[in-house]
Amino acid sequence: ALLTPITMVSSQSIMPPNEPPMESSWLKPSLFAAFNAMLLITISGIFFAFPCRWLAQNGQWEFAVVSGLLFLVSFCSLIFLNGSDPGILHRGSLEEDPNIQYIARVNNKALRLQWCSKCSFHRPPRTHHCPFCNICVEDFDHHCPWVNNCVGQRNFRVFLLLLVSLCLYLVVVLATSMLFLIRTRHMSWSLDSAMTFVVAVPVMVLLLPVILLLMIQAVSVSKGKSLRNNNPFDQGCANNWYLTICMPAQVVDLRLVGVGWDKAGSSSLVPDPSSQLSATPSFTDGALRPREGSGCPR
Repeated sequence: ALLTPITMVSSQSIMPPNEPPMESSWLKPSLFAAFNAMLLITISGIFFAFPCRWLAQNGQWEFAVVSGLLFLVSFCSLIFLNGSDPGILHRGSLEEDPNIQYIARVNNKALRLQWCSKCSFHRPPRTHHCPFCNICVEDFDHHCPWVNNCVGQRNFRVFLLLLVSLCLYLVVVLATSMLFLIRTRHMSWSLDSAMTFVVAVPVMVLLLPVILLLMIQAVSVSKGKSLRNNNPFDQGCANNWYLTICMPAQVVDLRLVGVGWDKAGSSSLVPDPSSQLSATPSFTDGALRPREGSGCPR
């Protein structure tokens, strides 16, 4: 099937009526995200100052080099993910009618666009409203409390990079700490040994959930970010990874094929895609554009 890039198009950024107030409790999530960054810095500082330093002084510099590079990648990914734009869409117009149904064809499968009552527009497929940030995010994956930001179309690759680099970094830190304890088992107890245990215990606690989360994301990407059967976004395992990692935007054959009214709550008729495709606009001619800027509202 021919793959065409999706570009969301712009609508009036008029606030919908009866807009619920934005959550003002931004302090606790922000402090939690800051605590996670400081925890990573603290554990890494102790690790580099004690067991890693001892191994480097005894001729094993490779552990310091590898762990240092992985720390830089993990920390930079964490900071970037915290302030990145996950794919926030503009709020809709007061003229939007929730009774109108928009039918989109996604790789030869018809999907009805869902109405978001808080953002007041028909959101594209796989776009969801985040209750924590009070925004609609394109290709929404989840809200990550560890970085106090949503994970969506625009920052999903950074999220994967963070998981992979952090998982490798924790493995290297744990292996280096174990090697230090083995190399110094014949020596008397020292401050280096005590600090190594201070590093190894939290690393072992954090490593398992990071590995599980990485495995869950790997399975999700392999199946087109959905575990449902007949997923229209599933292009096959290899293509799914290629589209996720290499393409500049999400690439699927997604076009608007029908508009209908649903005053009685019944499903509207979907025109035949083969006869309507040339005469109906695609989402590149529609009315939604991702908001320019960075990050969820704090």
